[in-house]
Amino acid sequence: MGEVTGRHQRRSGKFLWGVVGVLVAVVGLSGCGVGAPGPDDSVRARLDPVSGEIVMPMDEYAFYGRHADRRTFTAAVEAVVGECMEAKGFTYAVAQVQADPSTDLDDRTFGIWEEQRAARYGWGHAVSPLSAALEKARVVGGANWIAAYDACAETDASVLKTMEAVTPPQDEYLNSLVSRLESEALSNARKDGQWREAREPWVKCLAEAGLTAEEGESYASKQSSALLGAGKAGNTEEGIRLASIEARCNTTTRLTQRLADLEAAYQQPLIAANQAALNKEKERKQEFLLAARDYINTHG
Repeated sequence: MGEVTGRHQRRSGKFLWGVVGVLVAVVGLSGCGVGAPGPDDSVRARLDPVSGEIVMPMDEYAFYGRHADRRTFTAAVEAVVGECMEAKGFTYAVAQVQADPSTDLDDRTFGIWEEQRAARYGWGHAVSPLSAALEKARVVGGANWIAAYDACAETDASVLKTMEAVTPPQDEYLNSLVSRLESEALSNARKDGQWREAREPWVKCLAEAGLTAEEGESYASKQSSALLGAGKAGNTEEGIRLASIEARCNTTTRLTQRLADLEAAYQQPLIAANQAALNKEKERKQEFLLAARDYINTHG
């Protein structure tokens, strides 16, 4: 069920040259699981209805913590690919396309919750300006353009080397302290009794609307799972109906807010306990963002 995805699936970045985001395994840090600090109940997550983000405390330190970070790195990648394409004699205007935050993939880690998007797109998504421009360029450019693009984005050694200078390398992201601490916090939150309790009113709300909730850590109805699992578009009339019901139940019962708050509460003590090391990773993130912006300004 590809549309039912969220923060933990996307943070490795989904760049256009084909690197697929990797789901960070829920594993604890060696030694951190023993005597781990309890939650800081004063901390809250913030739900941004414009970008569809669930903003968490550790987003400040994570390479791809915010959608704006991801957009910057993606724009840098497009600028690198664009320079390669132009060197091959092809027009490449994709890098100049302005991003639209309202078309960002919304975070469905804890189910679909943004009611306006659900009412318009169902379980589907708005098409981003970048994706639309890239698809148009592929159609107009034809087979030769596509072959050149694939060569630039996937096999050109100089392009890949430049990308490593303006975007966080995949292995560095996966081995980062913040990634492991995020997993530690999520694991701790799931063990908290409040985690299970948050599901109960949501399950009841779905039942009252004639839907059956999936079990475990899946935050969708069995009806939506069946629809999407059958390969039927999430933006059909039925998909919109189901998504709208689920988004309403999610917001009414505050499912996403409650679970995100609990995860955030477990993140904050881990941040405090690892502040110095996290500050170094934040500095590293800022170095990459600065390099990306500089490259965009000079080559975009």
